Amino acid sequence: MRRPVIFLSAVCAFAAVLASPAAAQNTDGNIGAAVAVRNQVTGSRPGQERTLAVGNRVFQNERISTGANSVAQLMFTDQTTLSVGPRSQVTLDRYVFDPSRGAGDVAVTFTTGALRFVTGSQRPQNYQVRTPVATIGVRGTIIDLLVFNGRMFGILDEGAITFTLTNGQTIELNRPGTAVEFFSNGTASRPFTWRGSYESSLGAATYPLFGNPFSEFPGFEGAQDADDYTNRTDDLYSGYGIGQ
Repeated sequence: MRRPVIFLSAVCAFAAVLASPAAAQNTDGNIGAAVAVRNQVTGSRPGQERTLAVGNRVFQNERISTGANSVAQLMFTDQTTLSVGPRSQVTLDRYVFDPSRGAGDVAVTFTTGALRFVTGSQRPQNYQVRTPVATIGVRGTIIDLLVFNGRMFGILDEGAITFTLTNGQTIELNRPGTAVEFFSNGTASRPFTWRGSYESSLGAATYPLFGNPFSEFPGFEGAQDADDYTNRTDDLYSGYGIGQ
C-alpha cells in the first residue's frame, strides 16, 4: 500500500534532522516539528499560544488546532506523522523515544475533525490514539479518523488496529479498506468496506485524508459512486459544517 506523499519535499527536508540522536533525546519536551502548514494553525500549551509555521518545533502536551480551510502535518523524531485536517484538534499527550535503549511510548488525543496517523520507527505496540468514543491501539499502521458531533469513523489504510470502546468492547481491523462507525451512545457498527469520499468536504487538504485509496482494487470499484448503497458519507457534509 502506498504511503501518503503529501508535502513530500518538506517531509524529506526535515526527516534527517528529526531522526538524529540529538533530536530523539531532548529534555525540553520538543518531540518533532511542523513540516507543513497551511493557513491558520495554532499550538497551545499552558500559558502560551502561538501561530504555527513550517519548521516550528512541537512539544509534548501541546494542543494543535486548525481553522477552516487549514491543514498541517507534524513529524515526530521517530518519523511518526500526523496529518491534521480543517477544523481539527489533537493533543500531543506523551512521547518517549530512546532508540539506544529500545524505549518508546507515543500517545495523542484526537478530539474533533480529521486526522491521518502514520506510525513511525518504534515498536507498533508503543502507539496509542485516544478519541472521545474509543482508544486505538495500532500495529504498524496508517489510519484515517473523522470525529464530529460525538460520532467517529475509523478507516484502516495499512497494517492493523484495535479499537477499545468505553464499555470495554474491542473491535479489530486487519484488512486495508475496512472501517467502523462509532456512535455517541457508545455503540459501534460492524466493520464494513469503506467506499466514502471526503475530498470535497476537506477542500483545503491536498492529501487524501479520506476517500478510498483502494478503488483500483477488485471489490472497491464503487468507491466514487455516490449512489452506491455502501457510501456512508451522505449525511456527513452538513454534520461537518460543509459550506458554512
